[in-house]
Order: sequence, then structure tokens, then C-alpha cells
Amino acid sequence: MLNIPPNMTTLARAGRSSALVLGSLLCLAIGGCGDEAPQSGERRNVSGDEAGAHRVKWLEVASQITPAQWLVSRGEAKARSVNDPEVQRVASLLTEAHKRYRESERMIANRSAQVSEMLGQIGLDENAVHILDDLTGIGGEVGQAEGYGAISQYYFNLRAASVPRTEALATLKARYGSKS
Repeated sequence: MLNIPPNMTTLARAGRSSALVLGSLLCLAIGGCGDEAPQSGERRNVSGDEAGAHRVKWLEVASQITPAQWLVSRGEAKARSVNDPEVQRVASLLTEAHKRYRESERMIANRSAQVSEMLGQIGLDENAVHILDDLTGIGGEVGQAEGYGAISQYYFNLRAASVPRTEALATLKARYGSKS
């Protein structure tokens, strides 16, 4: 039988306890990443007069603004109305991207904003709405295996490697575009 000194037994128990606590916290964190808005906090259309809802860095599940309003209104003084023509156009793009990539509109909006910020950090100024427009328009099949996150990361990698925008989009279209 293995004889473990008492101080080592305590360390082993502490390690197992820490691992259990860490595992539990990780499960809670992952469980909180779903796309369903809480039943008690239904998302509503934020009026243009409500300043601030569109200024958050990332759109949360329970955000009180639609993904289209948030994406279009980023960097503006106040949130645009849900009836704004550009908000409606972006809402249609998000719906199409959701069908094509099987990711939530919120996650697609967040990823578009993230890619825009990442490109900005390397000196490339690309608007998040334009990125969404371009990546939704590459013509992939509805329900394709690659998600929006993977394709947008590939787009970022191409742009970071000094591939011009039109060439990067052509590469993505050749790889992920409609095969018919």
C-alpha cells in the first residue's frame, strides 16, 4: 500500500476540491452563454432617445436592444429606431446570416464588431456592417458546416496577411460559396 505523507494527502484533496470548484464554475459560465433571452427580460426595441444601450462593447443575451439596432448604432450619439431603413436592412442581413451559418443574430453581430475592431488594431478600417454584408454575401449554402465565426476569422487572417479586401472575399467565395 502506498504511504502518502499527511501534508501530501491534504494537498491532493485540495487539488481535487479546486478542480471540482473550477469545473463547476466553468459549467456555469458555459451555461450562461446560450442565446435564449430570459423569459422575464424580453428584448424590446429601444427607441432612439435611449442613449447608452448601443454603446456596450458586446451585445449580451438580455440586452434591451436588437442586434441590428446595436450594430448600426455603434459609434453614434443615440440608438437608431427599429424602423430606421438601415436597421431594417441589417436585420434582414442578420436573418440571412443566421439561416446560412446557424449562429444567432446576436453572435453574428458581436463577431462582425469584433472583426472590425481586430482589423482596426492592425490599421485596417472596416465597418462591422460592411463586414456582415460582405460575409453574408459570399453565397454559401444555407446550413453549411462552417460557422460565421470561422469564416470571419479566415477573413481576418487573410486581411492581416495583407490580402486586399476584394481578393480576400473572392478567396472566401471560392472556398465557401455556392457549389451549384
